[in-house]
Amino acid sequence: MKFGKEFAAQLVQEWREAYMDYNFLKTILKDVLRSKQKNAPISPLAATTKGALKRRVSLYRAFSGLTSRGGRYKGSPRTNEGEAILVDSVEADGQYQTMFLMSSDQGGEHELVFFRRLDDEFNKVVSFYKNKVEEVMSEADELSKQMDALIALRIKVDDPVLLGALASNGVSSSSGSVHPINARKPVSDGYD
Repeated sequence: MKFGKEFAAQLVQEWREAYMDYNFLKTILKDVLRSKQKNAPISPLAATTKGALKRRVSLYRAFSGLTSRGGRYKGSPRTNEGEAILVDSVEADGQYQTMFLMSSDQGGEHELVFFRRLDDEFNKVVSFYKNKVEEVMSEADELSKQMDALIALRIKVDDPVLLGALASNGVSSSSGSVHPINARKPVSDGYD
């Protein structure tokens, strides 16, 4: 099964608007490939069926970053020389922005369009994810407060003598009173 169909079949319908627009991104990539093929000089080798296939595969590999550039080998230190893109996070609003470093090349405007759209789609997903995390953390906080109130009520019902002793010692009987059952730690969001 093709990736696009598998992707569409497995997405969560309620979150459909938060997914990347795979089909549109694929269309832009096809435009990039067509532009590169149109601008590429035709060699005698490319006129043959085998040559055309070889050129087509090499164009896919070149754009996907599967070929090594600038003599860089697996495990060698990363350098900016020969790299096609630079990804920066914009601190002000927590979004990401990709800068295409080879936009002056033939067909570079199609690649610029692709990376701009890819940034928009990626930032849409990141924003959705952050909103969902905030919702879950808010719900967890609310549930924690409800549990504290329930525990305090249970203490009040199950052990009225303890409640009376605490009150006579000047300790509040609110849901925040310390009792072995109620000595839970507050929930942490993990983003400290």
